[in-house]
This record gives sequence, structure tokens and C-alpha cells, in this order.
Amino acid sequence: MSTARGKKDTIIVGVDFGTTYSGVSYTFRGKPDPSSEIPVVRGWQEGTGCDKVPTQLKYEVSSEATPLPSRKRCAAGSYADLKAADVHVVKWGFPASKDKGSIQMLKLLLDPQQELPPYVSRTQLESQLKQIGRGVVEATADFLDKLKTQALEALDKRYGKAFMATTKIDYILTVPAVWSDAAKDATLRAAEMAGLHKSRNLQMITEPEAAALYALKQMEGVTLTVGDTYIIADCGGGTVDQISYEVISLDPLRIKECAAGTGGICGSGMLNMRFEEHVKARMGVASFEDYCEKNPKDWGRCIEHFELRTKRDFNPLALAQHPEDMDDMSVPLAGAKEDASSGIERNYLILTPDNLNSIFRPVMESIVRLADEQYNLLIEEGKTPKGIILVGGFGESNHLFNVLKLHFVETKDFEVLQPPNAWSAVARGAVIHCIEGDNLVQARIARHHYGVVTRFAYDPTKHSRKDCIFDEDDEKWYAENQVQWYVKKGQSMPSGTPILLPFHFASSIKLQSEVISLVVSDEDEAPLEWSHTARTRTLGTIQVNLENLGNGKWKKRKTDTGRKFVVLDYNVGMSLGSGGLVFDVRVGEKICGSLRAKYD
Repeated sequence: MSTARGKKDTIIVGVDFGTTYSGVSYTFRGKPDPSSEIPVVRGWQEGTGCDKVPTQLKYEVSSEATPLPSRKRCAAGSYADLKAADVHVVKWGFPASKDKGSIQMLKLLLDPQQELPPYVSRTQLESQLKQIGRGVVEATADFLDKLKTQALEALDKRYGKAFMATTKIDYILTVPAVWSDAAKDATLRAAEMAGLHKSRNLQMITEPEAAALYALKQMEGVTLTVGDTYIIADCGGGTVDQISYEVISLDPLRIKECAAGTGGICGSGMLNMRFEEHVKARMGVASFEDYCEKNPKDWGRCIEHFELRTKRDFNPLALAQHPEDMDDMSVPLAGAKEDASSGIERNYLILTPDNLNSIFRPVMESIVRLADEQYNLLIEEGKTPKGIILVGGFGESNHLFNVLKLHFVETKDFEVLQPPNAWSAVARGAVIHCIEGDNLVQARIARHHYGVVTRFAYDPTKHSRKDCIFDEDDEKWYAENQVQWYVKKGQSMPSGTPILLPFHFASSIKLQSEVISLVVSDEDEAPLEWSHTARTRTLGTIQVNLENLGNGKWKKRKTDTGRKFVVLDYNVGMSLGSGGLVFDVRVGEKICGSLRAKYD
């Protein structure tokens, strides 16, 4: 009997690579788990039972001269001469999170265009990577490889090694919606380096879209009606993404994006950074650094307590009517020097409600601003949102829930909602996307103008003389350096319906390939003439292979003077998929192949 299986008999693995925590969810496509019961990996080292694992790595630099257990660490001065084999991940996840020297917030470096908050040092993060001779894509691949290995162990335990040996795995990776296309591509390259592409079916989906699929599926058949519009706030460790969807069908469930997504770096990990800065200010920089150097494990326990207890228990608005009931909170700071004036007593740091409010307030205000921005975008589009749905680990915060509830208290028929399993909603939603298919989301909103640098027939009333050139092949005058915009910012792009970018080439000989320059602009009105600015820039290039098109696709022509040349007309199809831009090349009705942009 044949053991071959079709596409239905595959394992779907959703990978939520987060700024502070990462998670993995999975199901068997042939008999998928109910959306509310899609399992997540929980068997982490030192973190069994937790839905996610810290996105942290600890490397060791060692000599190749001896076996790994007895290798000696290299001196810092030799880092520039490191080879890949000299660098090893010795800790990751929970064990690495307890080490002061671990690499964290790695994800924030994947998109250089995103502005980091003042309490996150890009220079420091880049310096850590430089010391071990790793780029951000390589380090991300190292972490994803560890995550994949742990996921495969979980799959073996559930389905058995014999079953897994003959079953393909389809991976789907999540990325922030506010990321540039280049950053999404960098994440994809890291996943490929980690071996997630071996099934040849690696997909991507934006985090808020995945979260929305999970959240709305839980409401399906209960509270949803056609025409309902909800803001989805994916509040993670590093980023908070907000996106809005309108329900356009219930059976089957179909939704469409109805306002351009917004986001910022104001996740719960920023609270940890602000807490560290607070402690540093209380102790003094020199004393704090001396304490961390001498008591790294104790400082790790302090951060862990703040992460797992203090952040989650802080909920002052629940006691707003009785301020006198708001007690001080304490976190362990074992080994710290007693200093009553700094609030350090008996190995504990005392945090007053004012202290905690000063840590929380800027982050909360940033999230509220994002919610207001998304709400106002919907009103401008003529939509009336019914509420905001909080997902992500930070989305489980009672304090955040109450802050938003108080902020929107005067807004008629608007609710703040918290679905179950909010922390793992993104990973579970990614799996739902693979089960349901791309048809679930019927349309998405373009966040930028997209176009190509091209040339037009020269018109002295429209074009600058400096861009005027004469083409000797077809003996005509053209205006170079022009931009043909095919997608407008804010434009609704139907799923599965590509925008066609037509191209016409004239040449004395048949070309083997052609390079197309993609450009992107964030201006309200996209410029007609190409000029690189802070808001209008090169997105990347597409290498179009023209070798296999066949002789019949090239048409022979003659100029007015009798010169022979050939022309080719073809299209590049551009679609806005769940994870970003997708390209293919078409001649007539035939799709001749998929393309991948090389991003700048």
C-alpha cells in the first residue's frame, strides 16, 4: 500500500517570532483541531507549561582546536577573525533569559526603518552581535532553529516518530504589519536559513491579521453580524500593531481590512526596560552595574518577578474609588545594599503606586494614541467600530484593559474585549489561516504607494528636459526617470486579484533577463518623477528571467528608417498577500513563474 500523502495530510506549524517571547502552534491538516483548541508547544527547558519562550540567545565563542566541552573562550580582541564554526549557542529561551549577557530584543534590528524607543539602544544590540561575528539575520536563524527543534520534539510526542517520518510540515511565520517589505524578506531569509523552507511551502502572515483570525473565529456564531467592524490590537512584548476588519459574510466567515494598520514599539518589554532604568536611577548607575555584575542571578530573579508578578498584578484603576487601598509592591533584590532612602530594604525594592505609574504611563499613553488613530481612521472611512479586541501577551493585562475601557467610556456602543488564550492568539491564528485559506480575508489595505521606475514617450509639456533621451533601437524620444504608480496608499487590494504591471521592451536583440526597480512612497501624493527622499525610496529590484518565454513572444518590428528590432510585452503581477508582496511574471494569460524581490 502506498504511503504517499496529499496536501491535506500535512502538519501545519505556526511560528510567532516575537520581540520578547516566541511561540509555536500546530495541527494536522487532515483532521484539524477546533480553532479554540489548537495546541501550542509548552515543553520548554525551565519553562514547562508556558505558552511561549523568551526570545533570547546566549553565545559562546570558542576555539576549533579541541572538542566543544573543553574549548576555551577566545579573547575579545580576536572576534574580528571569527569563523562561523567558532560561535555556538550555549543557552536559549528561559535559561538564556536569566543571563545578563544574553542577546534580547533581536527582532527590533530586522527593520532599520522602525524608530526604536529611547530606552532601547540599537548601538548596544548591534555591538553584541558584532562581538560574536553574527548578523541579525543569522542570529534570528539561530533562534528559529532552536524553536524548530523544540517544535519537532513536541510533534514527535503527539503524533509519534513513525507518523512524522512520512508526514510533511508546512510552516507559517508571523511578522509585524508595520514592518517594511525588506524587513519581512529578512525574516523570511532567516527562516530559510533555519530550515523552515524544506517543505517548500513556507508562508508568512502579519501578526495582527493572524490574531484577528483567531479572535473573530472565537466570536463566530455567537456575537458577530455582517457589517460589524472591530479594531484588533495585537499587544506583544516589543510591538503593538492595530488593524481593523469588517465582517462581510458569516457562512462562511469572510472579513476585509477596512483601514490601514498602525503600530509602534510600545509592547510590554518596554515596561521591563523602563523598570531597569527606574532601578538604575534609584541605586545610581555605578552601584547598579556593580550589583548586576556581582549578582547576575539575583538580578535575573528580580526581572523575572517583575515580569511574571508585578506587571500582571498592577491594576490601579480597579481600586480607583479607594486610592487608600493601593498598597506598595515589592520585588526581590537579593544582595543589594540596604538603603532606606532609595527604598531598598531587607533584600527587597519597594515600589510605590507613583513609582509604578511612572513606569507604566508612557507605554499606556502610546497604546491609547494608536487606538485613537485607528478609531479615527475608521470614522473617516464611514465605519462605526463596535469595539477593540486585545490579543497578545500584553493584551491579557488587566491594567491595559481598564485604561482603554476608561478612555472609551464615553464612546457609544464601543466595547473593549479580551478573548481567551490572547497570548498565543497569533500563533494559533497563523494555523487557522493555513486551514481556512487566503479567502478568509477578502481584501487588504496597502500601507504605501508602490510603483516602478520607467520611461514614457517624451512630452515637453509634462517632462523635464534633463530626463529626455533618444532610443536608437526604436528611434524615439523618451522621458526617463519617471515613476508609474500601480498601487496607491490606502487602496483596498482584493485577495487573489493581482495588480498587473505592464512592461514593453524594445531591443536590437532578444534579452535574456531584465531588472525592474521597485519604488515605494509614504507621501500623501506620490511624486511622478523619481527622486530619492526620506519618504520616497527604492524598495528593491526584481530580476525577470526572459529565457524560457519562447521565440513567439518576441515580435519583430522596423523603424521608419528600416532598422530591425524586437519588442516584448509582458506583465508582472503584484499581489498583497497575508505576509506582504507577492510577484509573478505573465505573458498574455500565461503565468511564467514566480518572482522574489531583492530588497535594498
